[in-house]
Amino acid sequence: MEDEVVIVACSYRLTPQEMRTRLEGVMAPGAGVRGYVVSASASSECTMDDGWMLLPTDNLDFDFSAYLTGAERVNRQHPGARAIVFVNDTLFTNHAAVANFRALWRQVGLVKALELPAIAGKADLYTTICLRSPWSGLDRYVTTFCFALNRQALALMLQLREMAERDGVTLSLRVDSPAWGAGLPSAFRQFLKANLTYAASPYLWYRLREATFTPEQLSSKARTIYFEHRLSGAIGEVGCVVPTNAGPRWTTYLNVHEWWSRVRRKLGL
Repeated sequence: MEDEVVIVACSYRLTPQEMRTRLEGVMAPGAGVRGYVVSASASSECTMDDGWMLLPTDNLDFDFSAYLTGAERVNRQHPGARAIVFVNDTLFTNHAAVANFRALWRQVGLVKALELPAIAGKADLYTTICLRSPWSGLDRYVTTFCFALNRQALALMLQLREMAERDGVTLSLRVDSPAWGAGLPSAFRQFLKANLTYAASPYLWYRLREATFTPEQLSSKARTIYFEHRLSGAIGEVGCVVPTNAGPRWTTYLNVHEWWSRVRRKLGL
């Protein structure tokens, strides 16, 4: 189908069917999109409602295992897709789902039209250690719980694992080993380690303060953080970054809805 939009949804905390149902709840009636729910819990590929497909994946790269499985399928089977929307289930468990999806959806037409690789999504600033992306030079990156790519950017996404190998961000190396991340820009390497290995760091991944993770799990988490930043960096280097929270109106809109979403979760609503 020409000019279609395809959704790739990573299902981990939610069941695949619940993920599909919740997506239906945030999409406008008659949106006419096709999609894939990708889950490590799925044993085989099967058809879901409305022509959606459930795809199995591994969990080696956490959310990005699902994203890349879906991206490869879209690349092969949807040559007419000019925009691809990616979400994981934290959109529903940790964020204001309707507000974030609405903010993203209003950018999809622009993402399709842009002639350069483009990514749209909620952008966060670099606030410590490396204050700009070492690849794009931009002071922000798109968070990957809910984002969209155009066809040109999808091609860059499919190169992420090759980029990781070149940069030494591999599953075979421990994050605390000298060889890990040897190809990374030095400040960005320290940025990643401050998130994952330095116990004194105030930026340590919050789950490391709550639980113990194996070296293998930390290597996987390191790759997901790397992929998030590398994707925005690669696209921003040659193309366009389109924040859904650009300008005071949409910054305020998303901040207020995210605050209210946190309040509701704390109250158990």
